[in-house]
Amino acid sequence: MQPLRSMNRMRPMIRVRPMILMLTALLGGARVVPAQPAPASITLAPGITVPAPTPQDLMVSPQVGADGSVTLRLYAPKAAAVSVHGDLIENGAALALTQDGSGIWSVTTAALAPGTYRYVFDVDGARVIDPRNTQVSPTLNSVQSLVHVGGAAGAFEDIQPVPHGAVAAVYYASSTFGGPRRMTIYTPPGYERGGARYPVLYLLHGGGDSDASWSTVGRAGFILDNLIAAGRAKPMIIVMPNGHVPEVDGKPGARPGLSADANDDPFTRDLLRDIIPLVERSYRVVANANGRALAGLSMGGVQAANIGLTHADEFGYLGLFSTGWFPAVIGEFASRHGADLDADRTRLKLLWVAYGSTDIARPNSLAMLQLFDHHGLRYASQESSGGHTWFNWRHDLVQFAPLLFR
Repeated sequence: MQPLRSMNRMRPMIRVRPMILMLTALLGGARVVPAQPAPASITLAPGITVPAPTPQDLMVSPQVGADGSVTLRLYAPKAAAVSVHGDLIENGAALALTQDGSGIWSVTTAALAPGTYRYVFDVDGARVIDPRNTQVSPTLNSVQSLVHVGGAAGAFEDIQPVPHGAVAAVYYASSTFGGPRRMTIYTPPGYERGGARYPVLYLLHGGGDSDASWSTVGRAGFILDNLIAAGRAKPMIIVMPNGHVPEVDGKPGARPGLSADANDDPFTRDLLRDIIPLVERSYRVVANANGRALAGLSMGGVQAANIGLTHADEFGYLGLFSTGWFPAVIGEFASRHGADLDADRTRLKLLWVAYGSTDIARPNSLAMLQLFDHHGLRYASQESSGGHTWFNWRHDLVQFAPLLFR
């Protein structure tokens, strides 16, 4: 890393951020409503001034309380109405913020279960992320702020004092889509220093999310770090692709891969022809079905089922979270791929299905299990409390990963 150099050799370099922090400390670390108009700037030395700190500079957001509640703040002195939307509000309802005399809007949530939550502000109808929060989770066509609530019940996804792997954004040229694509790849602790080959879990996101979702709100890297350190999971590489198909103009497309035919979804070709060959050329991996697992949630679960059940010679392990074909589609899949399902009885080493008790995908999951029963497939299934949420999908990964590559 290059050392910082002053733009003027005759003038000592002044670091503004530490000065703001010092001012914050002198002011007690709290929001201050001045009795007189605040100065526009502060003189640090003769001829050297910096902008005076504003309430925006001095406030903290998000702030996690000891009870698991989260206080959110937004400096918007000219706004008429501010609310917050996201996972941290039950049933996805909006929560209104109130304004104090300094132009800061704030709200404190109820106590939250340990976990990771996404949220965005609504400011007079405009969607705004939290400008004081550097933690974000990109989706298909937007970005949301991220807050983590620690606690014993969620220790599996906390940043623990254990060896950590690496998460990288990997760009590649897709012959399927005729342009650049991005995937996110996790490598386990010690990968860079050794020469061993690792099995690979290809982990798919749901509709509306992105290749970065599993590594941000899904906490996949931290989950595997903790499982590996505890000896519960084999060290593995996780490849998290972009499952959405771009529109003809090249912009991110939202067409989900929910058909009955894997070949109807261009993502199938992208995975089999572009992603897997690239991974197996570029990383030290076990390049056979015993070293490959495929899993996905919601839309990604249908893609995983479409691909994994019809390419069991490529994947030995299959995980399906909160998913299943829609009623109008499942019959078509059964008629198209009945022979594949029969062959899967001996080809798949693991078929694992999970869904929530209030999950919108629960009826589809149950119908899918009936189809598996009809063809005599051996599977493990799990119904948890809760719905179609990242809270459940993180727990699904914790249960699924230790079963792989045994």
